[in-house]
Amino acid sequence: MDRKADPQTQLMIDEAILDYVVYTAIKALLENSSPRDNDVSTAAIIHARLPLHMVGSFLPIFQVLHPTHDTPEEIRFRLRLLQFTYVFTTRQRHLPVTPKPENDDKNSASDAAGRKKRHRPVPLRETLPLFLALSAAQNALHQGSTITELWMRLAAGYMAQAYAEHVLSYQVNLTFPIEEAFRWGFDPDCGAEEGSDEWLINDMFDADKDVIGQWEEIKEEHVRALHPPDEIPLETHLKAMVSDGLSSSTFREKISEFLAGLLSAHPPPLLTQLETGDVDGLSPKATAGLKKRAGCV
Repeated sequence: MDRKADPQTQLMIDEAILDYVVYTAIKALLENSSPRDNDVSTAAIIHARLPLHMVGSFLPIFQVLHPTHDTPEEIRFRLRLLQFTYVFTTRQRHLPVTPKPENDDKNSASDAAGRKKRHRPVPLRETLPLFLALSAAQNALHQGSTITELWMRLAAGYMAQAYAEHVLSYQVNLTFPIEEAFRWGFDPDCGAEEGSDEWLINDMFDADKDVIGQWEEIKEEHVRALHPPDEIPLETHLKAMVSDGLSSSTFREKISEFLAGLLSAHPPPLLTQLETGDVDGLSPKATAGLKKRAGCV
């Protein structure tokens, strides 16, 4: 006679697995991304391949098994964090959902180099809304919190970097005025659907007038810095900035630190805690017993 797990128990197990594989994939991407690689982090793709495949394999199964389940907010946030971390560290649009051949690192690096030649990396300007939506989601998890000056400068720097990259790399094919890069802020007439990314971002900027004023001042400070002095071409000015205060490697390092901070701001998944032998609220002896019962030893 077949024995089936209680539906609620199965749901708890599946949520624990999903949370674990998502968390593991984020860590792998962050630990292997290089702030000195301005296009695609080959190491991040190679070393995060297995955990990313685990996410790509398990997430569709989870959605089929629990189609009407409202996934906990913490897991939804981690999924959003994974989405942005992948796009930012690899500059590719889509998470891989199929396993890669078990080639050695040399062949894997060669494959990644081939993909790099065939596909131009995702422009930073396209990742900016994802960054803001991720920040807004984190802000929404802590009701009553507001954006800080440190975050404002990070966000304005992201906008400046996206604009500089566009001018220096994509100006032949695309139009991206500086006003578009820095358009983000509170809109009292925002008609976005509640709960959408656009609504979350607008809600994040809905603060007291001093915070709103500070954000506008920081944006204007960055816009002024991007405008070249008289008789100096824009490209020449931006190239000088990129080699100095607007360094791409420094920018990537700051964003990677921000993402690592978001990951560590939330308790690790239960399976990760079991893996490390440090479960919140349990003594080492109780943790060892739980690991044994769960088959983790």
